[in-house]
Amino acid sequence: MELSPEEYGAYWRASIRVAAGVLVCFFGLRFTAPLRTHPEAGASVLGVVLLVLLVLAGTYVAMLGVARVVRTAVDAET
Repeated sequence: MELSPEEYGAYWRASIRVAAGVLVCFFGLRFTAPLRTHPEAGASVLGVVLLVLLVLAGTYVAMLGVARVVRTAVDAET
């Protein structure tokens, strides 16, 4: 796969987006763990809601990166 400098930069920016999305999901899991295991129902519900929101945000960012990586690879091949 031959990449021009612009395509190479776009590829790495997209790879950083994928990594950022994974990190948001990972740290969201770590951040909400105390809330999700709290004995009170309100704190547990808040922890679950925050976890769902952070996982959705992380997967959205990661999928934007994956789409860009795929588009760059297809453009480089054609």
